[in-house]
Amino acid sequence: MNYRSKIFILTGLYALIAIFLAKKLFFNYYFGAEGSNVLPINLFEIVIFSIALITFILTLITISIIVKRKTNPVSFKKRFHFLIPSLLGWIIIFLLLQQNLSTIVVPVSIIIYGLILLNLNRFVTSRLVYFGSSLILLGIISFFFPSNNWLFLSLGFGIFPIVFGLILLRKSKVSIET
Repeated sequence: MNYRSKIFILTGLYALIAIFLAKKLFFNYYFGAEGSNVLPINLFEIVIFSIALITFILTLITISIIVKRKTNPVSFKKRFHFLIPSLLGWIIIFLLLQQNLSTIVVPVSIIIYGLILLNLNRFVTSRLVYFGSSLILLGIISFFFPSNNWLFLSLGFGIFPIVFGLILLRKSKVSIET
């Protein structure tokens, strides 16, 4: 299995699991199920943010383990072009939440993810242009449908990476066979 396809498939699965947990927590908090609505809102926000941060760290650990198994080490330049925009994206999302602009957090995070992938296009594979562009388009569309944020979140961070990983896997199998 191509290591790039494995990375996209696993990160998509991690994202779907985290989105499922966050959605369950949101609905339990909103409807008062399982006593979760008695938590202070600050603690609830910390729990949700922790789920996102743990998922991000788990993704980085998975990427580093998979890439270390590869013969060519990942250069500092590649890591720099991934980590700096990612950290800036986290800062932007945190600032949006501090300004009570939570309705645009999902579209902005999907667009930032697409821009990070477009930035990595130079170092990884030219197919990232299509994936990054589709994520940017999905983020723009999600601005117009704020009531479907869970759907767009699942698509942008879960389904799209899994589908892209499967496409990369198929392309690598086709190129190996020919």
